Amino acid sequence: MTDPHLPLVFLLVAGSTLVAVLAGGCLGGGPAPDNSTVRTIPPAGAFALIEEMGSSPGFVIIDVRRPDEFAGGHIPGAININSAEFSKHLQDLDPEGTYVICCQRGGRSAGVRELMKEAGFREIYDIEGGMSAWKAAGLPVVKD
Repeated sequence: MTDPHLPLVFLLVAGSTLVAVLAGGCLGGGPAPDNSTVRTIPPAGAFALIEEMGSSPGFVIIDVRRPDEFAGGHIPGAININSAEFSKHLQDLDPEGTYVICCQRGGRSAGVRELMKEAGFREIYDIEGGMSAWKAAGLPVVKD
């Protein structure tokens, strides 16, 4: 004799499996569809990335602080694009490049990171804690 609840159990198992597969596909487990990398990294990780890729074409360090803040001390090799005017300069940057961005504490660079992400930039690393954390870690700083 067969269990009268068997068809119901089958439907519940099949439905649960379908939901799990769909949720897994939408929530992660693979590369982003656009193959981009957008993340916040600690100063030591940013320093290692700069050491590794610093001379590579398409690798750019962008300090998004005001020019007076930038002149007071910045990461060697960084360029200055003020966050207040960043959208005006977006078209001058290569979306296929690799970017390390920083500000003083991480707020302005987070906004720039999202702007770049929405514009389709491929690889963006935002320094966690900004120049404050960079300096606290004893990493190199140059002044203009």
